[in-house]
Amino acid sequence: MKKLVIYILAILFLLSLTACNAKVPNDVQTNVTYSKEFSYLPAYGNMKLQNITQPDENGISSARYLIKNTTTDIVLNQYADILKKDGWAENWSYTKDKKPYSMVAQKDNHVTTLLPRQTDNDVVLIISSK
Repeated sequence: MKKLVIYILAILFLLSLTACNAKVPNDVQTNVTYSKEFSYLPAYGNMKLQNITQPDENGISSARYLIKNTTTDIVLNQYADILKKDGWAENWSYTKDKKPYSMVAQKDNHVTTLLPRQTDNDVVLIISSK
């Protein structure tokens, strides 16, 4: 009898683990990759780091990225979506939303400024963040 109870409990435990691993719908998933330079900031898919500055006296660092074959409008709109998927939407505000020229986002004690510049078919994106 004791073995039967243990067996049933083991099955219930395994079933509960299976339920916890149920697939989340795509619109709810948050498969976000974070920037190596700013560990709290989601990265934009194919941005390649060109250079980075050390934090200034206010703790603000800047990084310059190259994003190939896109436009400033696409980058800022898609980046805003990435931030929302990462949960920034609940605690953030667009301090200044001047797409396609710039965007400033805030979450908790982090402030991030996105400044894109179109160069032929590519975008140079400067991110300043604290």
